[in-house]
Amino acid sequence: MPDWERIERSDEFRELVKRRKSFVVPATIFFLAYYMGFILLAGYASDFMGESVYQGLTVGYCLALTQFLMVFVLGIWYLRKSENEFDPLADKVVEAAAEAEDARFVRKDEGTGVKA
Repeated sequence: MPDWERIERSDEFRELVKRRKSFVVPATIFFLAYYMGFILLAGYASDFMGESVYQGLTVGYCLALTQFLMVFVLGIWYLRKSENEFDPLADKVVEAAAEAEDARFVRKDEGTGVKA
C-alpha cells in the first residue's frame, strides 16, 4: 500500500500542489468577481444594462454572453496548462512514489515474511 503521507511530503507533490493552486485560485477569484459584477450591474445599473448596442441587443445580453466565452477560455487554458505543466509533475510524483516503494505489487507471505 502506498505511503500517502510520504507522497504528500515529497518535493514533487508539493510543487504540483503549489503550481496548480497558483492557477486555480486566481482563475476562480476572477470568475467569481466577473460573475458578481454582472449580477450587481443587473441589479443596480438597469439603465446601463438595458442600453441597446445593436437592434435590440442590449449591454446586459452582451455581458451575459461573455460569461460563456469566459468559461470556455478558462477551461481551455486550464486544459492546456494541465497537459503541459500539471500532468508532467503528476507523473514525477507517481515515479517518485514508485521508486520509494520497493516492490509495490509484490506481497509478502504472511507466515514466513518472504516475498511470494
